[in-house]
Amino acid sequence: MVKVDAIEGTSDNALWYHYDVSNDVLYLRFASERDTPTIAEEDNGGMIVLRRESDDAVIGLTVVNWWKNFGRGKLPDSLQELERAIEP
Repeated sequence: MVKVDAIEGTSDNALWYHYDVSNDVLYLRFASERDTPTIAEEDNGGMIVLRRESDDAVIGLTVVNWWKNFGRGKLPDSLQELERAIEP
């Protein structure tokens, strides 16, 4: 069994994600905007919205306590278990 600290990748070359397993934080950004300077603001739901500095367009989201808020059961401790748990 392989234990993971983070999972990172892209979905359809459009959405970049990074999940920090030990801190339960999910980072999402449009893949094309990964290096774009942003301004961050917390919304009413406790998520951090990332807006492009130049025009205020939303280009990303940070979700603190992602698994706690949206997962089911105990956080899986291996890559295979986590993949099964988050599969659509």
